[in-house]
Amino acid sequence: MRTPRVLFVKYHEAADQQPMSRRAAEKMGLFPSLSLGGLAALLRREGYPVGILDLHAENLLVDQAEDRVRSFDPQVVGITCKTLGWPAVIQVAQMVRRAAPKAIVVVGGPHMSIYPEETLTWDCFDLAVVGDGEETLLAICDRVAHGGEPWDVPGTLARKPDGEVVRNPPRPWVRDLDAYPFTAFDLMPMERYHGLTVLEPLATMVTSRGCPWHCGYCSQVYSEKLRFRSPEHVVEEMAWLERRFGVREIIMFDETFTIGKARMMAFSDEVLRRGLKVKFNIRARVDTVDAEVLRALKRAGLRSIHMGVEAGTDRLLKIMNKQITRAQAEQAFREARETGIETRGYFMIGYPDATAHDIEETIRFACGLGLDWASFSVATILPATDLYRIARERGYVQGDPWREYTLDGGGPIPQLETETFTAEALRRYRTRAYVSFYLRPELVLRKIARSEDWREIREMLGGAVVLSEIVKSTALRRVPQAHVGKIATV
Repeated sequence: MRTPRVLFVKYHEAADQQPMSRRAAEKMGLFPSLSLGGLAALLRREGYPVGILDLHAENLLVDQAEDRVRSFDPQVVGITCKTLGWPAVIQVAQMVRRAAPKAIVVVGGPHMSIYPEETLTWDCFDLAVVGDGEETLLAICDRVAHGGEPWDVPGTLARKPDGEVVRNPPRPWVRDLDAYPFTAFDLMPMERYHGLTVLEPLATMVTSRGCPWHCGYCSQVYSEKLRFRSPEHVVEEMAWLERRFGVREIIMFDETFTIGKARMMAFSDEVLRRGLKVKFNIRARVDTVDAEVLRALKRAGLRSIHMGVEAGTDRLLKIMNKQITRAQAEQAFREARETGIETRGYFMIGYPDATAHDIEETIRFACGLGLDWASFSVATILPATDLYRIARERGYVQGDPWREYTLDGGGPIPQLETETFTAEALRRYRTRAYVSFYLRPELVLRKIARSEDWREIREMLGGAVVLSEIVKSTALRRVPQAHVGKIATV
């Protein structure tokens, strides 16, 4: 084996669960890290000894993991970061500094592509990876293995030993995703991962990277770099998961799985040709599916389709730059339902320029689509989004709070408040949406009628826990109509 020894650490994701309580989020699910598992698989293939420490799955506090890090004796430590998890990532990096003071600490993930210089103001990090991590991390390890210093590796920002921060040239995109090995699930505690509406044992996959759309609320920073794995490579991994781990369902975490009708048909044909029994669920857009595609995917094992609708009026959908219509949503969910596929819709409460009518219509629309499950969120002003730009331009937030959040290592999460709605009013609307959707007699009766085994009962009970937590977080009261130019209060 070659050195250095490389350890990947996944922080405890409690910080990512806002605004949902930890109890509710744990019921919803806990999934393996595809990013860390993919990086570990590549480095292992190249001869490096690697390990993965998932603090969340093993229910470890940061201080409890210190001995594990010390015993592994890593020379390189990799941590991935989402924006909300930034404070937890800092704690992990500081713990690594204590446990392995000579290790090079590398941080990557979406947040690094937004505030990389700000990230490296924290001296617990040596390198920040911007963009895809595979080739960059491999280059870092190769440099260390040969006794060199990694401060000029392309695709990184580096905090040199003297404290100077340097931005290195970007790394070219890798288009052939089939060149990478399957995720190193064997390095993770697979028995600990679960999902409320997913068959277990479960696994996760992605079959593409990027997204060609530009919805106003989404912080996808590589949207123009759309790349796909081949159907054969995808199905081979599915077969491996079924054979190696006994996986019964795979969660496809592509931003939009259903891009390209020919690709969907080829994928479905390959699954059928291989005779796989494993089921899968997908994320899609309502304008990328039709009856033919849905029937093909159903035959291949599709159990559940998740599609973002976000708003119940065409006016608000246009403001969001969602590039869909109500009619398309109605048709897509109707065809999925008629095909026998379980459906989940996603909806957003309180986008700028939304009126009380828009919100009420969104709730009515969600309840009328025949969905099995629905998720409602208050519009969140994530960094690097059009929504964040609008919020700053209009003075809904002052300065650049996410930058300050990065520099300070945490702080208050920016809450969207407009001329029309307070943050509290939007949270109450969200609670009303959940109660209105899940306490409909027809939905309850439909779920009871379909409860043929313990799994269905478990899903219903778990859903009840999630709903109760949401209601507890916001006392349910009637939200009055609000008018433009007036703050809605409750």
